[in-house]
Formats: sequence, C-alpha cells, structure tokens
Amino acid sequence: MKKTALLFILLSFLFAACASDDEEETNLNDNDIQETPDETLPDAGINEPTDENPDEEGENEPESFCFSGGALLYEGGSQFKVCPDNSEKFQKQLCKNGKWVDDGDCVSGKVTVPAGSFSMGCDKDLEEKCPEDTVPVHEVALSSYVMDKFEVPVELFELCIAENVCTNDNENEPHFRTSADSDKCNIGNPARKNHPANCVTWYGAKAYCEWLGKRLPTEAEWENAAKSGKAQIYPWGNEPIASCDNTVMKGEASGCGSNTTSPIGSRAAGVSEQGIFDLSGNVSEYTEDWYEKKFYSTEEASKADTQGPAEPEGDKFKAIRGGSYVYGENRARSSFRGSAKLDDPAIDFGFRCVSSPK
Repeated sequence: MKKTALLFILLSFLFAACASDDEEETNLNDNDIQETPDETLPDAGINEPTDENPDEEGENEPESFCFSGGALLYEGGSQFKVCPDNSEKFQKQLCKNGKWVDDGDCVSGKVTVPAGSFSMGCDKDLEEKCPEDTVPVHEVALSSYVMDKFEVPVELFELCIAENVCTNDNENEPHFRTSADSDKCNIGNPARKNHPANCVTWYGAKAYCEWLGKRLPTEAEWENAAKSGKAQIYPWGNEPIASCDNTVMKGEASGCGSNTTSPIGSRAAGVSEQGIFDLSGNVSEYTEDWYEKKFYSTEEASKADTQGPAEPEGDKFKAIRGGSYVYGENRARSSFRGSAKLDDPAIDFGFRCVSSPK
C-alpha cells in the first residue's frame, strides 16, 4: 500500500513538471525569442553579460548576446556604426561577452563597381519561378559607378535633417516619419542610430543623395551590384537559400524575431562579392527608375546604361529593389522588383546612394 502511494506521488510530480515545461515553451514562442531566458533580458541598448556566474564546466552557460536598438545579435555577431570623426567611414563592431567591441580600424563606406555586362532579370533555368515583371532575362552593359557599401543609417539621415535639407517643408513631397509617428520608424530613436533610415519617402531619399553630390541607383545598377555581375540568385551566390543567417527577413516573425530592422552590416554571411551589405534584406531600397511592369520586354531595357522607362502619364510609382525585414525569401532574391509611391514613408523602405568614379 505504501509503495503504491509513493508511486502515485512520484507520477504526479513528474506530470506536473512536464506540464510546467510545456507552458514555459509556449510562452517563449509567444514572445518570438526562443533562445533567451526571459529573466536575463537586459533593457534595450544595454549590452551587459547575461550570466554573471557561469557554470565552471561551461556546459550549461547560456550563449551571450548583444542588443542593438531592439535587435538581438549573438556572440560573434557584427554590426557597423558611423565613425565619430569621419562620416564617410564606418567602424566594425563584434559582440564579445555580451558587449560591443570595436574590431580594427574604420573602413570606407563606398565600393567601386567595375564596368561590364550582366544578365538582368529572373533566369527560369536558375530560379524556376519568375514573376512576370522580372522576365525576359536581358544583357545590360554598364559603366563603372561607386555605390554605398551600407544602407544609409539613421545617424547620417538625421544630419541631413539638421542641415534643413531632408525636411518636410513641402506638404506635397514629405521626406520622412519618425519614431514619434510609429515605433517601427527608426529616425528619432537614439537606440537605432546605426539602423537603416526607414520610413523615408522617395523624395527624402533623393534629397539626401543629392545633398552629398550623389544620386539614387538605377534598377540596372542596383541589380548588377546585387549579382556582382554574374547570373546568381542572391548577393552571396545561389546557395544557401536566404535565411536569417544571411539576411534580415521575416523568419518566424519579422526582422528574424526582433520585429524591427537590424543594424547596418549585421549579416556578414550575406555580403556581396564586392563587399556590399544588406542588398537582400533589412529594408527595401529605392531606385531612380520609374516602375513599369513590362519594361524588360522593351528595347530600352537592353540599352547600355539604361535609365529605365519614361515617366508614366497616369499613376506614378518608383521601382524598389531587395527584400526587407517584413518579407520572406522570395523578395530576398536579386531579381525581385517592387514598386512604391513617391510619398509613401513605409516602415520597410530605405535606400543607398551611388556616384560616378572620380
């Protein structure tokens, strides 16, 4: 009788423990962060070690991580920030023991893309399924140009605002929204200065580039850079498939679980052969071209240094390229095309600039 009672108590205890584990797993899934014990999460922007008393053997030590404006990057992860003494250079940082540490000297924020020809559009033999506006594949010859290595960060766009250039003075041509308008907008959020400037309209992107003597890239220039002049699916090649390891996209949740953008240059595995970051995700990027769904079937599409279609008479949209933190794998492909209204400051729209070689 005593053995039976003891067995009953033991089974009850085990059942309760299992129920408790199931409940904890459900809560972690609801929070979209499964790897992080919720009691050890520091406040956003505070990068302190999460385990002050690690296990002596190291077997049960949780993986250390760093916060950056709401985004979570793990041990060994990297990001870039604007150098304090030179706005044209960027400082690489590594996450070490839960803190951001400068790694090496500041690097140039520009890449010279060499002249040459490339296959523009979606290759059905390579990608299998191709949206109607990405075919047919056609050869395009381009002159050399200089492209920003990173998407324009909040810190630099805010300098343009401070100079009264990137402003909202013209009601018909608004330039941006801020974190006061939406917590998804990075401008005005001091914790996201090294995140891409999102919630920017095409007008705002154009004003910023022209302020620096640059311009927005054409669609052909953007795709050529994303393909490194080759026939390939992603900026890093044909494999592996786009995931949160190589781009900031929608995984189980937007932003690879953070529900926001990530710092510029935070996906080293997704860098192009020419050293350009975030061409496949984080924010979609404006181009100079008007959007025309069937443009690739025209003679103009194959002209050297093509400037895109003529300005439409009816509804006007600009072409945007690259995936973003709110969309999945299909938009992370280098051939993907999208469209945007000129005055739409969407939460996943950003940009980078190009210029002519000196």
